[in-house]
Amino acid sequence: MARRILKTLEMDEEYEGNVEATGEDYSVEPADSRRPFRALLDVGLVKTTTGNRVFGALKGALDGGSDIPHSDKRFAGFDKEKQELDAEVHRKYIFGGHVFAYMKIWIEDEPEKYQTHFSEYIK
Repeated sequence: MARRILKTLEMDEEYEGNVEATGEDYSVEPADSRRPFRALLDVGLVKTTTGNRVFGALKGALDGGSDIPHSDKRFAGFDKEKQELDAEVHRKYIFGGHVFAYMKIWIEDEPEKYQTHFSEYIK
């Protein structure tokens, strides 16, 4: 979404976004000529719990080059005690590492249920 908007506004060359998914918090820096495209996150009726999918969409829009005011407190991997985002944990969630760990448990414990439960995912 972010890349399409920037391409439509002919700002895709100016605001490249985050080209490597590291899990770090990324914010767009204003260029000399034009301000970045600014959007606001409207979650609607979605519960804003830490690690919710809506924050995954937010992370994708941020990495795409959009300027969206946010706090990294709701991203998966944020440690409340240290008050910082663990980028490695966040990267694991971006690439579905938590789903892989769950699948691994099912393979070892109940292989028949694993095949039926994850049949679409495996395809």
